[in-house]
Amino acid sequence: MMPNGARYNCSQTSCGLVGWLSDRKGYRYSRINPENNKPFAEMPTELIDIAQKLALLVDEPHYQPETCLINFYPANGKSKLGLHQDNTEHNLKPCIISISLGDDCIFSIGSNRSRKDPTTDLILRSGDALILHGDSRLAYHAIKKILPGTSRLLKNQGRLNLTFRQIY
Repeated sequence: MMPNGARYNCSQTSCGLVGWLSDRKGYRYSRINPENNKPFAEMPTELIDIAQKLALLVDEPHYQPETCLINFYPANGKSKLGLHQDNTEHNLKPCIISISLGDDCIFSIGSNRSRKDPTTDLILRSGDALILHGDSRLAYHAIKKILPGTSRLLKNQGRLNLTFRQIY
């Protein structure tokens, strides 16, 4: 749920040291999953390795992913995520790494100055990795639309997105 009470158009969970939360109290990270009052599942070492290898591409050899936000967008034609910045981390320097799995999506990216600045649309396909780094680290971005039926990776179609962040 968003702070205004509206529901997201995707399902969310996390793994790692902390998980990203959104509810009436706002956006934040927590070590406890509010769904079961237990710590979030550990991030698999395979995912940590992938994130660290991708971070090397933008010269971040000390990158330590502390959370992986997992979003599932069903292929119902209604799934999207509005224009936003990833700015709730305590440390805003380390890159944000996003891996797309399943159906393609239309991804919009703008500047890091204002959500009113022009955006550019890209198609993200299954297996694509997107790294927000440097000036793009705080770029406004959105998922405009899921393109149903563009992948057979997921049994019931849809899109799975893994977003790695170093929080501290």
